[in-house]
Amino acid sequence: MFGYREELCVELEKMFAPNEKISLLIWTEESVRVACAQDNPTDEEVMLLLETIGSVDMECYRDEGVTNAGLREVLESVREEAHQNRQVAVPAFVLERVLKKLERGLIQEEGVAWENGQQTPKAVELAWHDIGELKALLTA
Repeated sequence: MFGYREELCVELEKMFAPNEKISLLIWTEESVRVACAQDNPTDEEVMLLLETIGSVDMECYRDEGVTNAGLREVLESVREEAHQNRQVAVPAFVLERVLKKLERGLIQEEGVAWENGQQTPKAVELAWHDIGELKALLTA
């Protein structure tokens, strides 16, 4: 469960009888900060981690729990995903210049592979694909 204390208390009242004994483990913004202190999470990342904790499936929680190491892994994957989806603005002429240089390098790399009787390396194929996508964006 994730939310404000008042909201969660209402949900707990619906879920459990007043005289029913339960154990309640609580994660707060501060406890998440302490668990991930070495990674210096931002306020936004702390809230995302709290939401993630609150949405853990009960079966998974019983099997694996929520640990400091687990939170740091989630934070790492959140940061990696954000980095992969990050966009930057680049002047078109700079991008075109970089693409030309990259194309020359790829042609050379490809030629060396062919001279050695090898196929075009996968990394070169992926780079050609990326160049094509960037050129399509430039012409759009």
